[in-house]
Amino acid sequence: MAMGTDAYGDLRASAGRPGCRYAFNPWPLSARRGRTTPPHDYPGGPCILMRRRLHAFASRWQATDLLSIPDFRNLWIANSIWWQARWMEELIIGWVVLDQTDSASMVGLISFARMAPFMLFGPFFGTIVQYASYRWMIVHSQYINLVVNGLFSILALSGVLAFWHIAVGSVCIGLGSAVDWSSRRALIPDLVGKKRTTDAMVLETIPQNISRIFGPFMSGVLLEFFGASGGFLFLFTSYIIEIIFVTRLSSNTENKETKNTEISPLRSVMDGLQYARRHDRIWGVLVVTFFMNAFAFSYTVLLPVFARDILNQGPLGLGILAAGIGIGSLPGVALINALKRYGNGGWIFAGSSLLNAVAIMIFSWSTSFSLSLTMLILAGVGQAGFSVMQSSIILQAASDAMRARVMGTLVLAIGGGPPGRLAIGALATAFSAPIALFLSTGVASVGIIGALFRLSGLRGKGKG
Repeated sequence: MAMGTDAYGDLRASAGRPGCRYAFNPWPLSARRGRTTPPHDYPGGPCILMRRRLHAFASRWQATDLLSIPDFRNLWIANSIWWQARWMEELIIGWVVLDQTDSASMVGLISFARMAPFMLFGPFFGTIVQYASYRWMIVHSQYINLVVNGLFSILALSGVLAFWHIAVGSVCIGLGSAVDWSSRRALIPDLVGKKRTTDAMVLETIPQNISRIFGPFMSGVLLEFFGASGGFLFLFTSYIIEIIFVTRLSSNTENKETKNTEISPLRSVMDGLQYARRHDRIWGVLVVTFFMNAFAFSYTVLLPVFARDILNQGPLGLGILAAGIGIGSLPGVALINALKRYGNGGWIFAGSSLLNAVAIMIFSWSTSFSLSLTMLILAGVGQAGFSVMQSSIILQAASDAMRARVMGTLVLAIGGGPPGRLAIGALATAFSAPIALFLSTGVASVGIIGALFRLSGLRGKGKG
């Protein structure tokens, strides 16, 4: 039904003045049935339409209200800076080592040195939290990062930065990371409540993935125009800013782990493993996490090799390739936010992991920069689902009393990364980078499919 402008005359008069009026709907029912947009001469209509669309968008992203919690907001900002620094640090160190040694195995060795403490000490996280709060561990881990990158920048400026400096510094960073990442994750349910944990993880993943775009790209720009010293100096400054926010966390953000009952380190690990084994949902996450870290995520070790030796790119091209993961992660987060309402979390987690592994497998044989970037973007979509659902499933499924110990078992599963990175570097040196990465991601794919169909709890059936 065609409507003239007079149909809105009474409403314009009652409004008193043109503009947005939110107390009523300015479109008569007949007008709304007859047309999808109001006449152009009524300025309030488009504004109300915009408001409705914003309300619809906000209802789909209810996680944003968690930022009204001061402690969570400070942790979220600190985590945003921390992720940015992490992606930059990994890329800068990898390129510097490859430039110094011209060896993929040496790049793998440095990656191993960084993650080895995570593998050795991370599983005892459940024991460590008996003596220190999550806040204390996060803050002091950042002091380690600050000192190491400060020393790296001084040595690089002086022109004396050597391989052994990077190796020792990487071990020190790894020592802090062994408890840092787990503390950040384990603290979230205490700040937002268990029921909002997935919302909090979705919200945290947004800056994490944005930083995966800007972090690698900035690393490439800094390496290209300012060298390693410029990169390390930027990281040093980033950690100063992050420390400001983590120190603003309330001192009462204590752990819910019982502190008056001491548990031996070995007992803590065994309790966590036994608890996880009784819950297929948790056990499935641990199995998939192991395969992803040991065999799929090892592509980060070889990315500088692919950029320089196969795709004929410099530091800037490397930065663009690495940013592809972040570019794909942004729509990946939106997709997971939609799917988590309808699908089983275990299927989303395993499916996302498989997508990442298969995309990297295709990337391993690409000699085209555009195809390689496309596959990394697709891998980023999968990695977003892996990152969001991994901690969400465990933190929601584990009891408060067992949370830290189960997080320790998650770190144990992530500990598959160091030997995997060492192995892929050696394979790339013995054969070639494409063969090494293809074999590694193939193993990851088989492991993920096996876990999904062998563990019914991961599919939402049987033991949770």
